[in-house]
Amino acid sequence: MVDIAIISGGTATNSILDVIQELSGSESHIGSVSHILPVSDNGGSTSEIIRVLGGCSVGDLRSRIVRLIPDKSSSLRELLSHRLSANSKEAKSEWELIVDGSHELWDQVEPACKEIIRSFLIHVHMEILKRSRNSAKNFRFELASVGNLFLTGARLFCGSLDSAVELILRVARAPSSINVIPCLNTNFTYHISALLKDGTIITGQSQISHPSRLETSKHPIEESSLPYPLVRSDSLIHPPPITPSGRTSPVHKHPLFSGSTDQLDSQAIIYGQSEPRNYPKLPESDSEGESEFAVPSYIHPDLKKSQLHVDKDDTAPLPAPIDRIFYISPYGEEIYPTAQSRVINCLSNSNVIVYSIGSLMTSIIPVLILQGVGEAILENQKKKVLLLNGCLDRETQSLDALGFIQAIHNALAYSMRLNNKRRYGTSQGQELPYSSFVTHLIHLNPSKEVVVDTNKIEGLQIRCVGVLPQKNNPQNYDQDDLRRKLQSIANE
Repeated sequence: MVDIAIISGGTATNSILDVIQELSGSESHIGSVSHILPVSDNGGSTSEIIRVLGGCSVGDLRSRIVRLIPDKSSSLRELLSHRLSANSKEAKSEWELIVDGSHELWDQVEPACKEIIRSFLIHVHMEILKRSRNSAKNFRFELASVGNLFLTGARLFCGSLDSAVELILRVARAPSSINVIPCLNTNFTYHISALLKDGTIITGQSQISHPSRLETSKHPIEESSLPYPLVRSDSLIHPPPITPSGRTSPVHKHPLFSGSTDQLDSQAIIYGQSEPRNYPKLPESDSEGESEFAVPSYIHPDLKKSQLHVDKDDTAPLPAPIDRIFYISPYGEEIYPTAQSRVINCLSNSNVIVYSIGSLMTSIIPVLILQGVGEAILENQKKKVLLLNGCLDRETQSLDALGFIQAIHNALAYSMRLNNKRRYGTSQGQELPYSSFVTHLIHLNPSKEVVVDTNKIEGLQIRCVGVLPQKNNPQNYDQDDLRRKLQSIANE
């Protein structure tokens, strides 16, 4: 029996889920497979949900859940994976049929299950109607995902993203050994930015990986154009953070909002402040309650741009390589959210941790930079496997295999930086060897696009394991060989 934690996002990992599931053990003695996913995607139909209803992104969660729904619930899988028409009038009419319960998608769904799902679709529909009193909040139904709307309705009703995910897994009769864990159990919207090596900041996950066809969202930093002072730290230029370490959500109001702390917080340690700063009191638990701050009154201009129709061409180059990824408040200021406790427990106790294939900078890194993740992975003395991509995208265009490892190491060291500053007055995570966070590298052999220097990597005490490519698609892993190699690592 093997307990596996797989850190991933998007759709790339969906293609190898059967391999991962088989790795956990036999049917009579099966371990758990926990899928840890980011909640920062702001592209496609998700951008409409965030714009009108607030809350975090559920697109990656829905994609993974739908893929994990067993065949005995195939009718539910078809419903939750359905997208509405690209024509706005047709999409709205189709949505009304679904909410009404008369759409043909309901025909094969069990009546009891239908009424459970439909109840939450009606709930989110009512929330959309309430927002429509403000014409600027009219929801655009074209290309909307039924699964995304269900998860949003369940989250709004339950007040917990975790509960919404668990509800859909149980209704769909997914095996109890499967866990889908959002990296943040939140009712707030979280966005990421990328700092490029030329000093440019790109704001928003979709703008980093799949920018709008109409315009990109990159802009160099100009101090005169910003409403707050820029702070120089570690030779980088970026806005100051507004969330102290250990808090679970960003503050969606100006930092001068009332509230106090009795001692200097983490940003004071990093930026050398001599006076404590004031913060509003935030929820203590992982699950953040709805409040007036769930939809902030101010949003960074780059985050207001529509991402409903994004450019799926991920080969268009960035103006410079990505230096690092960080979370931002609605003002564009850097914040340091803490991973929810289920993520920390899972990473601490799993037999195998897998950094999966997919978008390294916008799917994997947003999980790794959360506070608490670095310590959890460092303290776990089991296997930590990087499953290397078979090709490069616009986020990783300048990286070789060692560059992927370095990016993971730097992200986890970053997640430990605030706690280490507070405890020891130094950033100790940066000095840890790469093998503290990656023990095995799985790569295509031969790897035609991503350069893999096995001698150099194994010199860092990281074992390299080559896997055959598919005959008809040399950028993908042969699943049978991948299964054998992963099983061998798990059994070591």
